[in-house]
Amino acid sequence: MTTSAHELSDALIPDSTRSRQLYQRAREVMPGGNSRTAVFTTPYPVYVRSGRGARVVDVDGNERLDFLNNSTALIHGHAHPRIVEAVAQAAARGTSFGMPTEVEVAFAEALCARNETFEHVRFTSTGTEAVMMAVQAARAHTLRPKIAKIAGAYHGAYDSVAINNDGSGSLITHATRGIPEGVSRNTVVIPFNDPEGALAVLREHADELACVLIDPVPWRIGLVAASAEYLAALRSFCDETGAVFISDEVGSFRIDWQGAVARLGSAADITVLGKVIAGGMPIGAVAGRREVMAVFDPSNGSPALPHSGSYNANPVSMSAGLASLDLLTREEMRRINDLGESVRRGMSDILAARTEGWTVNGYGSLFRVLGPAATDASGNRVNLVNLLSRALLRRGVHIGDSGLGCVSTAMGTAEVDSYVEAFEGAVDDVVAARR
Repeated sequence: MTTSAHELSDALIPDSTRSRQLYQRAREVMPGGNSRTAVFTTPYPVYVRSGRGARVVDVDGNERLDFLNNSTALIHGHAHPRIVEAVAQAAARGTSFGMPTEVEVAFAEALCARNETFEHVRFTSTGTEAVMMAVQAARAHTLRPKIAKIAGAYHGAYDSVAINNDGSGSLITHATRGIPEGVSRNTVVIPFNDPEGALAVLREHADELACVLIDPVPWRIGLVAASAEYLAALRSFCDETGAVFISDEVGSFRIDWQGAVARLGSAADITVLGKVIAGGMPIGAVAGRREVMAVFDPSNGSPALPHSGSYNANPVSMSAGLASLDLLTREEMRRINDLGESVRRGMSDILAARTEGWTVNGYGSLFRVLGPAATDASGNRVNLVNLLSRALLRRGVHIGDSGLGCVSTAMGTAEVDSYVEAFEGAVDDVVAARR
């Protein structure tokens, strides 16, 4: 093969005159032309103009099936009529206030009804902030400095949880340069799905650990679910030591009506929520047992953990979230989980017949395709999954360039069939481009 990695990548990017122009403008006013690393791609990203249901339209007028849905946030697809109506009505009443509103109470009630461990809820504006507040709550509750997290798992842009360097060789790391040593030494990194290995590390720090933070289906390390044995080991450790068990379900709450950890047979003290509960609006939530959540309580004087924010429980966002949660019924979750299984099966069959070293993981309505290591003729690494995502984009389907995708309630068997057909062609494109 003589084609370089760069040439392969550029050959598969969809031609978009307007996107190229917008990217040139963006580079003049934003670092790298970007305000969100996850949507950056070279030589330029494809800019979107609008979306409705299961489809998006780019600025050149090209329509595509959207199987990424804003990094799995839009579980009801784009511009769902009930969510649009809820947002419009709320905005007409006022976009924000320096006082509480009725809709935040209704939304909190709807969340608490989902899981018996959701006794109290605290709202934030993002999942990153919700993780940050959950960790701070655990520290305020236990008066301990250290936290434990899974190697390679992503929990947002917060120094304490952006540490992954344990030598685990995780698929994607998220580390930030310049994290102070005082921060990094208070984060303990444990292996994933290795009960004994995790416990061995945790026991070394048992008296200092405020919490054990997990993602029960961590997409950054392959979108494989935590085993029942692993969760039981962590749960028992927290019960024995008084550490707070935190489940970050910003991405995985969509797996079950009660959430991911409940589906996998365990229970958390605090669950961090976002994405699918938000109806496309900026919402994060910390939901947990009342004795831990009491650190936020200002009703008896100064709280142990003061927490404010001008956009917490914003009434427009709360209205979108309430509509989204109401639409997210048990029946709909079962239906899209079944569609997710169909997608994964179709992808696996195609890859098995045409390639070697590829896998498809996932759970419920989530999926992720993983490719083998590859190099070009010069020895440069070729990201085959990234090439596959570009080939899919040219064939009218959008997934993440990491291979991440999901099914929304706006989809049915027709959309799944269209996706699998496009996936088959995209795999052939990548194979042909590599020859």
